[in-house]
Amino acid sequence: MFDSIVSTNEALIRLLVAGLLGGLIGLERERSAAEGPPPFAGVRTFPLFALLGAGLTLASGGAGVLAAVGLLAVAGLVVASYLRSSHAGDIGTTTEMAALATYAVGVMAGAGALLAAGATGIAMAILLVAKERLEAFPRALSREELSAALTLAAIAAVIWPALPDVQVGPWGVWNPRGLWAMVVLVCGLSFVAFVAMRFLGHRRGLYVSGMLGGLVSSTAATVSFATRSVEAAAHSTALAIAAGLACLVMLVRVSILVAVANPALLWPLAPFLGASLIAGGAAIIALAGPAPGGEGAEGPRVTNPFRLMQAIKFALIYAAVLLVVGAAWRLLGTWGVMAAAVVAGFTDVDAITLSLARDGGTGLASHRAAAMIAVAALSNTAAKAAYAAWLGSADFRRAMLIVLGSAFGGGVLALLFAI
Repeated sequence: MFDSIVSTNEALIRLLVAGLLGGLIGLERERSAAEGPPPFAGVRTFPLFALLGAGLTLASGGAGVLAAVGLLAVAGLVVASYLRSSHAGDIGTTTEMAALATYAVGVMAGAGALLAAGATGIAMAILLVAKERLEAFPRALSREELSAALTLAAIAAVIWPALPDVQVGPWGVWNPRGLWAMVVLVCGLSFVAFVAMRFLGHRRGLYVSGMLGGLVSSTAATVSFATRSVEAAAHSTALAIAAGLACLVMLVRVSILVAVANPALLWPLAPFLGASLIAGGAAIIALAGPAPGGEGAEGPRVTNPFRLMQAIKFALIYAAVLLVVGAAWRLLGTWGVMAAAVVAGFTDVDAITLSLARDGGTGLASHRAAAMIAVAALSNTAAKAAYAAWLGSADFRRAMLIVLGSAFGGGVLALLFAI
């Protein structure tokens, strides 16, 4: 029986998403057919697999018996195809497994999990398209690089989930899992930059990973690139530009958080954010000109994707700052709010931004709250300059001081005259 809870328009949307994702995967499989033996399914069959999964899921009101029967049918076709191709000497299973996964994408879309279906389908297409690079990447890894990848997997997939997700310490300011998340974040961003450089080239890989790092934590990204600059001092300027991009993305992230939590606060804060973005962006453009000595000709050969001990030291500093923020917030009254804004910026600005934007019991006027968010962002900028000076090479320190100094100066002028 067709699920009457789902409206006709919603059902059509789910079927459309399933068909488009199946078509995307089918296009890639059809393209690969020109480079090898013809696959058993292509640009027409893969959308049908996805539509079958979505249609049966909709018809049964969820991933029930009908969806399971459809999976068995697709699995039968896959087994028959593999037996035929293996007899012909082709023992690859990529297309067959892609067919099963495409059916699963269709089931997810039919069940209404459109975001999960879209992410899975696009990830599949990327994996299929990037076959040559993905296969070449492990072979290019040294023993040290492979060991680093395994270490990252251990700290992210084994240690992190095992830590308790509870608040401990004075005022409950520490969360063991949250603190270890900073270690995972710094190491993970370093490894993302390492992989991006291998896939996209030196500069483009760095810049893309810098912007992605800024979406998560510009402070962690700065620490990550600063430690890398010691190993690749000749490429410190490019690393600093990547860290600078992460810092500018942080300002965009702050504006989004404020817009979501308290849209009325965005208007008084806009001059500060705009001035910092323009000044910092201008500095990055100036630094991104032709590099002396042919820096862009060949990327740095970095054999260690991250430094675990540096990440742990950063997490310890982060824990100390959290304690100071908690004390200032609770013991110093109104001045404690300002002190907390300054100290919170040493690690990250998200928590203090959301607290002030939502007016968490402080009774602050909008312009005062906007000014304190700006102070937190300036404090964060100064802290990242300190991290760059402490952990980075001389050239990295110089370039970061130019970028962060420009953003800081533009923000201060806006804070003095516009807020």
